[in-house]
Parts: sequence; structure tokens; C-alpha cells
Amino acid sequence: MELRQIHYFMAVAAHQNFTRAAEQVHVSQPSLSIQIGALERELGTRLFDRLGRKVVLTQAGELFRVHAERALRELDQAAQVVHELLGAKRGRLVVGTLSTVNSYLIAPLVSRFKQRFPDIHLQVHAQPSSDIVSGLLANRLDIGICLLPLTHPHMTTIPLFEERLALIAPASMSIGTVRTRMQDLARLPLVLMPVDYCLRKMVEVECAKAGVHPQVVLEMSSPEGILQAVAEGTGATILPELYVRSRLPATRLQVIDLYDPTPRHMVGLAYLTKRYRGVAAEEFAALCQRTMRDLQSASSPTLTAGYPTDLSGRTPLRSTPPKRRPLLRSGTTLKVRRRVG
Repeated sequence: MELRQIHYFMAVAAHQNFTRAAEQVHVSQPSLSIQIGALERELGTRLFDRLGRKVVLTQAGELFRVHAERALRELDQAAQVVHELLGAKRGRLVVGTLSTVNSYLIAPLVSRFKQRFPDIHLQVHAQPSSDIVSGLLANRLDIGICLLPLTHPHMTTIPLFEERLALIAPASMSIGTVRTRMQDLARLPLVLMPVDYCLRKMVEVECAKAGVHPQVVLEMSSPEGILQAVAEGTGATILPELYVRSRLPATRLQVIDLYDPTPRHMVGLAYLTKRYRGVAAEEFAALCQRTMRDLQSASSPTLTAGYPTDLSGRTPLRSTPPKRRPLLRSGTTLKVRRRVG
């Protein structure tokens, strides 16, 4: 039995598809099939049932996966210990991070980390929060930056910061106020993430608190795609404020405070409690906390309460809020794209 065969087996078990598994481990699909067949012959039993293009684990395959995961985890920890003896000069660190946080936190964080550990092979994967948790549990990730709270018994979490959500509208949409209540969203067409995304679930919870049923006209899984659709006039959206301020030119979007209630969520670090964490992982977590504190200190003057700042950080000079006007002008027609997802 070869170590590569175990890695190939784990890839097929994860993807339930030989082609996608072969892409993950960077071999041809026929080569992967040959190695899986050799492993099954050595064990004297089938590990997978082939159902067309999909494969599923047999009972023997399920048992083998449990022990294979444990063996690979032990080997990985053994390598980590050796790297510790070398002063953490070499090794690998795989991090999962939210797409929205990725836009403003990861670049300065990676820069600081690489200054300390130039020879550590760092991999950063932007993923939904649910995929980050799955990756941690499957030992595909060493550490995650995801939405909190997490209630999994084998997970340890460290809160980092509270991320405030804001209403993002195209410049052409007449909102008529610098702040708006959550109840006012009932009158706006919205572009949101699909229903199985944590951010979408959180938005719906906040809408429910305000007694609002959101009018979703378009669903997209990419935050950047959502902002592009909003900039084109498809509708408004609700996204983390810091993320929006880091992406598109101010002339195309309005950033509007939401209140009653103000939607916000906690972002934090997560890792498996019993998994060995080396110096590099511990330092990455510490640098993440320090970098976020620095970003918050630098951005605090632009995050003014009650007034929308444009994406360059400028705040309109106004001593008192303007009078509220209707959310939509009479006769306004919004072009709505076909719902996807």
C-alpha cells in the first residue's frame, strides 16, 4: 500500500467523482483509477460502488476512510513536529477565509506572515463559512476565518471582530436618506446570496426581526458579482461594509446605514481543538488578530454613524440628517434580471 493511493482514495471519497478527484491530486483520471483498483485488490474488497459518473463508499470504504483520515493526520502532525525542530523554516499552512474578509484582511496579513516565515508554503482559499467548517473537520484546512458562533464540540474559536452590514444601492436608485430602517427593505428589490449561504441566512433572520419579507430578484454566490449587478441597477443588496468599501468606485454605489436593528455578525478564527498546531499556525492566528486591530484603527474615522461615506472614505459635510423622502420616486421602474440559482 502506497501513501499516494491513500491520498487518491481520500480525494475520490470527498468528490464522489473520479474526474474531479484526479484534478485535485493532479494526475490523469485513468492513472487514478488504476491506483484505486490496485488498492482495492490489495485490501481484497471494493471500496467504492460505481453509480454512473458518481461513486459512493461501500461499508468497507467507510471503515477504511475513518482509519485513513487518522493515519494521514498523524503523518501530517509528525511532519509538523519535525518542521518545528527546524525552527518553522519549512512546511505548509492551509487557511480558509470568507470571500468578503479576503478582500481587505488577507493581503496585509499574508505580507506580515511571509516576512516572519518566508519559506512556509501558505495556501489561502476563499470559501463560504460552511465550506470552511467542513474543510477543518476533514483536515483539509489548518485554520479558518469564518462566521461565529460555531457550536461544534471539536472546534475551538477565537472572536476577531464584529462585521457591520450595510445597504448597498446603485447610484441611480433614489433612496432619499443617509440611513434607513430594516423595515424599509420591503420596498426594495434585492440581490442576495443563495439561501444556503450563512450570510443570506443571517440577512433573513434580521429581516424577520423587523417583520420584513425580502423581495429577492436575483441570487448570486459571488460577492463581486452581486456588487456588479447592483452597480448596473438590478437592485440593492446587503453586504459587509468594509468589504464594499474595498471593492468598487464610489461613483457607482451608495453605502447606506441600516438600523432598527443594525445587522452585524461576528467573524473569528476556528480550528480543530485536538489538531496539532505548530509555530506557524499559532503566529498566523496572532498576526490575524493584530492586523485586524490595525485595520479597525485605520478605518474608524471613515466609519461614521448616520452618514454614508463613499468608497474612498470621504464623508459628506452635513450637520443634521436630511428629511426622509420616499425610498422610491413615484413612477420609478427598476430593471429586474431573471432569478438564478
